Amino acid sequence: MINTIKYYYNLNIDDIKQIDTDYYFNEYILKYYYRNIDIELYNYLVLNNIYVHEIVYNKNNDYITIINNKPYILLKIKKYDQIDLSILEKNNLPINYKKIPDWASLWSIKIDYYENNIQNIKDDILKESFQYFIGMTENAILLFKNLNKNNELYISHLRFNNDIEFYSPLNIIVDYKMRDYAEYIKKEFYDKGKYYYEYIDRIINYDNYNNVMLFLIRMLFPTSFFDAYDNYLKNEKIDYSFYYKREDYEKYLKYIYRKIKNKYNIVSISWLK
Repeated sequence: MINTIKYYYNLNIDDIKQIDTDYYFNEYILKYYYRNIDIELYNYLVLNNIYVHEIVYNKNNDYITIINNKPYILLKIKKYDQIDLSILEKNNLPINYKKIPDWASLWSIKIDYYENNIQNIKDDILKESFQYFIGMTENAILLFKNLNKNNELYISHLRFNNDIEFYSPLNIIVDYKMRDYAEYIKKEFYDKGKYYYEYIDRIINYDNYNNVMLFLIRMLFPTSFFDAYDNYLKNEKIDYSFYYKREDYEKYLKYIYRKIKNKYNIVSISWLK
């Protein structure tokens, strides 16, 4: 790989470290190109001095390099932070963008796809919990469809896998303001057993109705279940915390729902009462 990188990027490397599908050396990461980058968004961030890891073009003036029949992208890392809620707030910046996310449509397509494949799943926990998490998703879709949404969009992130990945152009997307907060809080719950009651209270008490509802909707969406399902399909290791912590998470959701219900007249969800 050292010679390959030197050939395509004219970089001298003394040492290289492989972690899963990625290669780390000096201040660079050669990342497996697992999803299409929105180059228009990347260029917008760069032009507006919003930090994102720099895309390094290869000798062919292309940002994608095919190595052993697999696509890679080279990123130059200038900085990264230890991600917490204060860093999320700092990077949760409004953006004028033409593509309005439709969570209901995306999630409905996801449900159809998984329902068509569930009979082929041999993992007992995924099969046993399938209807429970599909039901949660359907509740989230119902609330989203009933919400009079505005078009305020923000720089957001696909996942919070690690601190370096946070600023990767592969990980940066555009979405509603509450996506990042909900996804981070969910991950902290499942990975570390952490609760953010005080922060959640702040959102409910001081943010607008639209954002409060988007937060609840995103908290209802079972990201960890669908990630586990996807990992199963890719023959990768499954994190079963979505299953073993489901009762504690349901209590978490009930707290959020009841706090919102006490403030606003919202659609009734019987299992969260």
